[in-house]
Amino acid sequence: MNLSRRHFLRGAGVTIGLPFLHSLPSFGQTKWIEPTSTKKMVFVNTGLGMYPGHFFPKNYGLNFTASPVLKPIMKHKGKFTVFSNMDHPNVYGGHGGLNAFLNGTGRGVGALPTVDQVAAGAVGYDTRYPSIHCTLGGKGSPSYSLSGTKVRVTGGGQQLFKQLFIDDSEAAKQALKVEIEQQGSVLDLIKDQAKALGKNINHVDRDKLDEYLTAIRDAERQLQGRERWRNVPKPKVEMPELEAEGRHGEPDGLLGESSLLFDLFHLAIQTNSSRVFTVAYGMHNKRWALDGVNSGYHSLSHHGRNTEKLQQLEVIESFYIAQVARFMEKLQNSQGERGNLLDDTMILFGSALSDAARHSNRNLPIVIAGGGFKHKGHYNAIQHNKTATPLNNLYTSMLQNFGLEVEKYNTATGDINQILT
Repeated sequence: MNLSRRHFLRGAGVTIGLPFLHSLPSFGQTKWIEPTSTKKMVFVNTGLGMYPGHFFPKNYGLNFTASPVLKPIMKHKGKFTVFSNMDHPNVYGGHGGLNAFLNGTGRGVGALPTVDQVAAGAVGYDTRYPSIHCTLGGKGSPSYSLSGTKVRVTGGGQQLFKQLFIDDSEAAKQALKVEIEQQGSVLDLIKDQAKALGKNINHVDRDKLDEYLTAIRDAERQLQGRERWRNVPKPKVEMPELEAEGRHGEPDGLLGESSLLFDLFHLAIQTNSSRVFTVAYGMHNKRWALDGVNSGYHSLSHHGRNTEKLQQLEVIESFYIAQVARFMEKLQNSQGERGNLLDDTMILFGSALSDAARHSNRNLPIVIAGGGFKHKGHYNAIQHNKTATPLNNLYTSMLQNFGLEVEKYNTATGDINQILT
């Protein structure tokens, strides 16, 4: 018997992914327990990489000389590490490799959960939102859920502000209650049907059915979390600039949205609304309203080493780093449970592309900041066998720093604790 997701879900209004259970052991050395720390994770992704000639410093060590685009972050010397020679082994395909940024494997429906979702799954609904996801200038998310589906993104700063800090009306809360009850009834029906079918199928379909029931349990967990927070008042913050459209009168909405999203992430961390965040600068051809930029972003990324295009690309990529540096400063100046929030928050900046002009997925531009790590400035991650260190080794260390008992995440060969701790 050929089981189909649609057979169960047609007309139900419930979306559930079908994970590949045979892949779970690759990150399955995780013990699914509550994290032993209160650390946070923020992932900042660029869809068109970073030009290597402007990103990578020429020398190594804590006292490295800043490359052109890293100058804005140098005020935080000792609080971040730039890695050279780190990427996902066996991930190729140029832009197609972008799907692999946060898990090292990519794929569509049924993909392995990304590192942020492994962390979010462990936190669950101890916070109002297990994770928060936004994009700037593009579509989609680099994140895959525990059940192997793309994670939805929030549609901009105003929507995120409302989601985080504006209480729903009583009518909306009642509508949510009805929705939760209806979806819960649908899930109960699906489980009953699936268990009845399980008595008459072969072992191959039974494995698929077990996978499907795993996805249903994940959906049930989400419903329970939404119900838990339905009547809990949201924290109150003041952001009067959101009362009108736009942000500080800036001419390009992308610039305003970028600073706004990082401000909202900062507030969400302060109010413990979530502990896991992603923001993706999308692959688009819009013109950034920055001084010195007069061409579309995607066009500039295919620079052909044209000096004028590279100069404009440098302005855009410096802006990305400046946004991270500004976010770091806000966290540095905010008190956490055991110190400042920067020491409690891991910020990962990078891309699954290096030079977009060559569609290269090798030697990725990676910066890890904050998190209480012992940072190394610019570190050469080339291994003894002359190959790059798997990026998932860094993700393994991040998950461990988050408080999870993980030996190897996905394609990792280990961790990099000997570097950062």
